[in-house]
Amino acid sequence: MGACVSFYLSPTTTTTTTTPNAKARAAESFRRPATIMVIDMKGEIREFMHPIPASHVVSDKLSCFVCNSESLFIGTCIPRVPDEEQLQPGKIYFLVPLSQSHSPLSLTLLCDLVVKASSALANRTITNSLQTSSL
Repeated sequence: MGACVSFYLSPTTTTTTTTPNAKARAAESFRRPATIMVIDMKGEIREFMHPIPASHVVSDKLSCFVCNSESLFIGTCIPRVPDEEQLQPGKIYFLVPLSQSHSPLSLTLLCDLVVKASSALANRTITNSLQTSSL
């Protein structure tokens, strides 16, 4: 979301603990093709398999615009993805109300978007794991 964080892992750390669910989710992420993920302000996620124009996503949400999660920076206006631009697989996009288009992005709104994305992705992973395990 426009911010980078790194850390140093001590070379003395030799063991890691993983649960079977974590291994299953990691394996699933390698098998699944990258999708376009669009998350709205309610935290609902829509996925698309192939590039689509941004106008396709906002056609039923005229009071919103699409923004790329990688283009969000605190203190700057949220950049709008042009209607004719193709949304790309492997990227996360947000549907943001038009009322936010001319206001600088606040830390509060950014945190709200991150929480919604995290929750939507966690629910998506759990749902997909349940569906694949029942087959």
